[in-house]
Amino acid sequence: MTDRKKTLFIFLTNTVLFTVFILFHFSGASIKIMGANPMCAFSLLIAITLFSSELTAVLTGVFVGIILDSVAMTPAGFNTVSFALISFAAALISHYLFNRNLKSAIALCFICALSYYFLRWLAVFAFSAEMTETFNYLIKTSIPSAVYTTVMIIPLFYLEKSLFKGKT
Repeated sequence: MTDRKKTLFIFLTNTVLFTVFILFHFSGASIKIMGANPMCAFSLLIAITLFSSELTAVLTGVFVGIILDSVAMTPAGFNTVSFALISFAAALISHYLFNRNLKSAIALCFICALSYYFLRWLAVFAFSAEMTETFNYLIKTSIPSAVYTTVMIIPLFYLEKSLFKGKT
């Protein structure tokens, strides 16, 4: 397969995956476990940043963030900005500090997911109710969701590794 065809194939495959994950996440049919709801699109974004350039990571983060901002109940632009910054940081970390293996992917996804869910908690929940309620949400929902999102990177890491094989 030529380089152009391979790039187009990767783009289309990831676009379809993002669409399916976002539709699944916001359709009501979810894979929640006791309040923890994984964001598979976020795991896919981190998996892509492991194998792509910084520019591709940021553009993908902006694209996914815009789509999520159109349907999520977060402040306008929150997902766009946070996904762009997190994907850029993840790309830099994965290229200059971590190796491209599963252990690094899990660690990076956990760090990024914790960052995202903490920022989301600050932006949406931290000052909206009593302190005990907001900390309960952080401990019982946000942190388990970050862990669950991290688990979802395992199959996505291998998928992206096979897609980008020979490209990096």
